Amino acid sequence: MATVTEYAVRVKGTQMYLPRSQRRDGRGGSHLEPVDFSLPPGARLDRSKARYEGELQIRSYATRQGAFNLLRSWCKGKFRGDWEGDVWRVQGTERDPNTLEVVELTILLPD
Repeated sequence: MATVTEYAVRVKGTQMYLPRSQRRDGRGGSHLEPVDFSLPPGARLDRSKARYEGELQIRSYATRQGAFNLLRSWCKGKFRGDWEGDVWRVQGTERDPNTLEVVELTILLPD
């Protein structure tokens, strides 16, 4: 059986991972919070976000550096922007990088 190795950001000591963005282009993610992927579908998100439940995936990268870049960016806090291209950080939303880690995921591919 063939395998692929990817990297993801996880809350230390849990099965909570940063999820893939639900935007069409897959960009952005400062607004996302870790999701507990050990829970069955239907129990992972609160009701206000339940419409995304079936589409949730762990956000993973082909390189360890890609996952570190996500971790570093995510810890800076939430960002907001407007259509004219101005982007600013929302004060008070910084996150502690010591609570997160980059982990290796092994994906098994069918023959």
